[in-house]
Amino acid sequence: MKNGKYNMFHKLQRKEGQWKNYEQSLLIDSMLRNYPVDPIRSEEKEDKIRYVFDGVQRSTTIRDFLTDGFKLSQKLKPVAIEGTVYNIAGKKFSQLDEVVQDKINDYEMIQYIFSDCTDEDIREMFRRQNGGKPLSNTQKRKSLESDEVSAIIFDVANHPFFAKILSPTQLKKDVANDIVRQTLMLINTTDDNDFTSFRAKDIDTFVEWYNEHVDEKDIILLKSALAFLDEKFEEKLNLKSTSLPMMLYAAYTCVKNEKDFDEFVNIVQEFVNSYGDNMDYVQYCTSGTSSARSVQGRFNYWKNLCKGL
Repeated sequence: MKNGKYNMFHKLQRKEGQWKNYEQSLLIDSMLRNYPVDPIRSEEKEDKIRYVFDGVQRSTTIRDFLTDGFKLSQKLKPVAIEGTVYNIAGKKFSQLDEVVQDKINDYEMIQYIFSDCTDEDIREMFRRQNGGKPLSNTQKRKSLESDEVSAIIFDVANHPFFAKILSPTQLKKDVANDIVRQTLMLINTTDDNDFTSFRAKDIDTFVEWYNEHVDEKDIILLKSALAFLDEKFEEKLNLKSTSLPMMLYAAYTCVKNEKDFDEFVNIVQEFVNSYGDNMDYVQYCTSGTSSARSVQGRFNYWKNLCKGL
């Protein structure tokens, strides 16, 4: 790249500098852990210069790190190389131990060099390589979970009751997984921990916290609540997804406090039947539904709704 053999300005690629520090750091971390990195794809033109059309961010991140262009994120964990553990967080390339530097320098990266291609060939290859459906935030979130938490979310989200409250499309998109996570956020909200914002970054923060704070008793109670709901509601339950974590939290609380579940079912059914006229509640469901204000409004409403049980 320094000698001009590679060009980062292909018309199909985004300009360099798209990645934040943590994303750049993860690439270097992957190299140190022998994780596979996607190949670099370049078009070699008549001038013998290779124009990168897939991999500009990867290429420039490696270039910048090797020239001390940035420090690795403080979030990175130590790496083990030949039995010795090395700290890498917060360090530039020149600050790393020599063994770690060698590991990076020795990393083998696959490249595909395309020559004698038409513009149409390149566009079509790029389209096919990048044409898959991107992962949603819900699906990406699985990578943040520990094995234990991932197994819990998978188990609870596959309860048959979710087929009665979600559409087939929602089920396919793993919406149930986030509903379970959001329900657990409400269950774990205390004076010390407020998890009443459902914005993407706040769910991610909770997942990382929950990895260290799993309470099996909560999971047992939540699954019992789902079993009761599945038994009591034989048909589809027309409840909007924005209210599902609150309803499941209320059902969990009902089971935990040994309240009359039949009476709780009546409360849910009445809520569904009168939803359109319930302006006190609907105000929290119109816009910004994932904000702390909206989540807290719905949360408090359901808690008050069930106080008389």
